[in-house]
Amino acid sequence: MTATLTLGLAACGGNDDGSGTAAETSAAGAAGAKKDAKPAAAAPTLAEGPDVCFRAIAKHLGADTKVSEITSFFSVGSAIDSSDSKPEGEMTTCTVEYQNPDDPRKLLNTRLNISTGQFDAPRPVEITVSGGNAAEFNLEDYLIPLSKIDAAALTSVMDAQKAKLGEVYSRYAWSGVRLSAPGPFSNTHTLRLDVTGRLASNDIKEDGYASITTDGKTITTNHLMP
Repeated sequence: MTATLTLGLAACGGNDDGSGTAAETSAAGAAGAKKDAKPAAAAPTLAEGPDVCFRAIAKHLGADTKVSEITSFFSVGSAIDSSDSKPEGEMTTCTVEYQNPDDPRKLLNTRLNISTGQFDAPRPVEITVSGGNAAEFNLEDYLIPLSKIDAAALTSVMDAQKAKLGEVYSRYAWSGVRLSAPGPFSNTHTLRLDVTGRLASNDIKEDGYASITTDGKTITTNHLMP
């Protein structure tokens, strides 16, 4: 069966139980926040390794957890994107879709809160199937243990691209490290590197990407440059 897995977070209800007025709730929340306020955690950075998000997930969920997709994005800095006010390389997103330990037919999603350094409470993921018979869909075909992914090895791939990227871009930065689930372009999981830069020829901002095997060693698709 050829199928495309589409993931979407299920809607989550609010926590308001209707007790208290809006003013009371706001005042209580402000007082509680002031009392419980803690120093913000230092944001992880790409300098810690391309697998910095993957390591945080493994620490939180365990290395044997089966995952479907992982997304980590990093700031490229204002020199490349004038709207990006964060330092280059600072992580802005780290999320994971993983197998629900209480129901292996389903997925959960959690996101790293960059400010606190803690992961949010998991939320259910709605799975839809296109291009195949949904009754024949098997989630196991779209999962891989975290321990089978070597995102740290991407450092060598990134270093090997420096000369070529330097010829095309006057300045560039790695903007994303992801794990992509099997889909229409690959029947296996792949790692993905995203790059954003300014073209040396005309200073236009350009995005590119490369797909790499999950051992982090072999580029299977290279669209890093126009």
